[in-house]
Amino acid sequence: MAAVLVLATTGLLLAGGSDAGALSIPSFSLTPASATGATPRTAFRYDALPGQTINDSVVLANSTSQLEDFQIWASDGYNTTVGGAFALRPFGYPMTGVGTWIDTHLGSAVYGLAGGTSVTINFSLTVPANATPGLHAGGIEALNVTPVAQPAHGPAHFVIHRGIGAAVFIQVAGPVRAAAAVSGISVNSSVPAIGFGSRTADVSFQLENTGNTLLTGKAVATVTDLFGTTVKTFAPVGVAAFVPGGRFTVQEPTWTNLPFIGPETVHVTFTSTGMKEATGQSTFWIFPWLLVLLVLLLLGLVIWRVIVWRRKRAGTTKQPDDGSGPDDGGSTTSEGPDGEGVEPEPSVASTS
Repeated sequence: MAAVLVLATTGLLLAGGSDAGALSIPSFSLTPASATGATPRTAFRYDALPGQTINDSVVLANSTSQLEDFQIWASDGYNTTVGGAFALRPFGYPMTGVGTWIDTHLGSAVYGLAGGTSVTINFSLTVPANATPGLHAGGIEALNVTPVAQPAHGPAHFVIHRGIGAAVFIQVAGPVRAAAAVSGISVNSSVPAIGFGSRTADVSFQLENTGNTLLTGKAVATVTDLFGTTVKTFAPVGVAAFVPGGRFTVQEPTWTNLPFIGPETVHVTFTSTGMKEATGQSTFWIFPWLLVLLVLLLLGLVIWRVIVWRRKRAGTTKQPDDGSGPDDGGSTTSEGPDGEGVEPEPSVASTS
């Protein structure tokens, strides 16, 4: 019997991680309701007070020619741990934020929608009385529970359920603080032991929204050498719909053709409107250890040879002893008053 794997949403990714709150796919769509003649909304955006209730509508449209079944629920928003795209929590996930503020009045029931039709779903959003000032993010999701069979590949058959969402951003009145932090800069380098050949490095870092407002900006990573010269500049990474408390990892493309040797420092700068730029840096070494070891051995050999040569040279240039000194068999002279040598008087033995 062939195995059947069901793929359900594990966190709905919204278009490009931006605040384009509704992602349309060919078979159905979920978009904020807009007044006739008004500019279509791509997301729900509200300025609200603690305790305030807001009523609004979302439109679900089935563009197929058949009846489709949908499950609709409110969800918390977050940034994915890698890449930072804005996403919504899946059905059944314990909601603690905006997902608990919105009531779609549909419960957990499955809603059937005929092909070629649309329905307007009214919902209410109540901001808790103790809601903290700042930006809170979530959304409304629709999951098509009518399975779409995929071609079989081997013994496994896949059934896919497609989901879409409309983002909801609520700015609760109060002091606004835009801030972010850069941390966790990591470099995983691959350098041949002898130094010659392919030298690569994978650079990653973490961004965190430490303020209470939505951030949209860019992160730029550069690398400088020991002398402060920039040896690598990575392409800017766009960051959109970065929610308060969000934290994610940016993985840069693999860096090739690294410098041959030496310390390199990675610098990361994140900028967003209305905040002081966030920066971070980390130093790593490019170290072809075998080549360095060979150089040290060669240097040690040269020093040893120099020491030996100096010792030999010192031994050959030392003056030998010529044996000069007083002659035991010779006579001694002394100087007279005029400086001339005076022979000593012969000693005369006295006789009695």
